Amino acid sequence: MEVMSESTSEQAKGKRFRLIVRSAEEAVRVIREKLGENARVLSVRQVGGEGLKKFISSPKLEVIAELPSEDRINTSDAENDTLALQNGSPPAPSLNSKNVDKENDTDSLKLKSEQDSEEPTKSNVDLNSIEILLKAGFDSQLISVIETWSNWNDIKNLPLADTLKEITIGLSDRFKVTENQPVQDRIAIIGAPGVGKTTTLCKFLAHDVFMNKKTPNVLKVENGVPNPDDSLRIFCEVIGVTLHREAAKAPSSSVQSPLYLDLPGLSLGQQEEWVGAKEALDSLNVETRVIVLNAAYDKQIINKTITHGQLIGATHLAFTHFDEISNSTKLWPILLRNQFSPLCICNGQNVTGDFTTNFLNQMIAKTFPEELYSRGFSSYRNI
Repeated sequence: MEVMSESTSEQAKGKRFRLIVRSAEEAVRVIREKLGENARVLSVRQVGGEGLKKFISSPKLEVIAELPSEDRINTSDAENDTLALQNGSPPAPSLNSKNVDKENDTDSLKLKSEQDSEEPTKSNVDLNSIEILLKAGFDSQLISVIETWSNWNDIKNLPLADTLKEITIGLSDRFKVTENQPVQDRIAIIGAPGVGKTTTLCKFLAHDVFMNKKTPNVLKVENGVPNPDDSLRIFCEVIGVTLHREAAKAPSSSVQSPLYLDLPGLSLGQQEEWVGAKEALDSLNVETRVIVLNAAYDKQIINKTITHGQLIGATHLAFTHFDEISNSTKLWPILLRNQFSPLCICNGQNVTGDFTTNFLNQMIAKTFPEELYSRGFSSYRNI
């Protein structure tokens, strides 16, 4: 791109220019120096690097500015319709602003002449905070829940940064008042095939053995459905946990020596499997029944699993593949229904790690799309 000199500003009247700058102050200073005080800003949007650069460089601002011809210059326009940068949306300070940071310099600013017929890049400055959240991938069902809050009318008109803060507080407060059922000493791990049920069980066992210094046991439950134990048996041998295949031979359970029951994967298309599993758990006096949900699954499948979990008498829930979702907003409505007590969140396939019972912190950290945290919440517009 061509760098415009001081002397070329007279020849450039009536043309548009594209600037890539680090900050609003830098844009004000450079436009004032290179284009003069009559230049007008047509649009502003945030841009990032391409490829790997976007992970190692800070986002920048793309500004489309116009230097009007003599017959189009209007003093009031030049003073009142300049850089829409300080807060990411108009109105904004003029080029005569006394708040310009004159010490802020750049070695790489370039101005690109645009064709007169070219339309400037459209900025989404008119979007409110809720619209920005939806465009960023925020779950619409959660927005519907938030709309029922008593302070909704205040939240929806706040700047983005304040909206995020109020939603965080609201979700945290509602999560904290949900009733959490205690975990008993007989714990069934339940789920459909492929959700990560066995991996979750292994994480529980490793947590009990290495962190809680307990001596758990495992009982494989078939209930008419094949339930192979090859991988689980090997893992139990490695960490010193005894695996049982017959309920009659399983030891008594206690707080210090809990008994985990591993059920086969139950098909979402076979309701009788879930009903039969409930009867088996009832006969074994199992009170804690953990339904395992793959957080990366579609909401429809998750909700169907929840419905089947009610059939089996589930008391708690665990999320797996949590690291594979872009944000956790689709999971909040499930938690706020208060059907099952949240128990743990699992990431990855590491059977001895990536496991936490600090449910709230994990949910909050994953709630908002990461791009909303780029430099200055209120300057975020182009999602």
